[in-house]
Amino acid sequence: MATSKRWVNGLLVLLLVLLFYALNPTSEDFQAWRSGQARELATRGDSSGIAGVLKKGAGAVAGAAAGLAASGYERTNYYVCSAYALGSERYLGLLSFFVRLK
Repeated sequence: MATSKRWVNGLLVLLLVLLFYALNPTSEDFQAWRSGQARELATRGDSSGIAGVLKKGAGAVAGAAAGLAASGYERTNYYVCSAYALGSERYLGLLSFFVRLK
């Protein structure tokens, strides 16, 4: 009985490692995420009328600028997760999500 539990636990661990590996974010994922974050930050608030149009335009510009700035980052691939360094900022990419560490 203990042997079958050990086998099932081993299989679960293997499946989790494979899931983390499959969903490890790529460099392109990070660039797209950074652009989206900049766009979202630039377009927060009221989005009606002329102010909304200007904010949407500013969001597009901010997203493009963040995409260019994000190209200067350093990625360390750990196969089940990735670490990204952009200046003094540090991010962890895990399961297709990004978390700011510093």
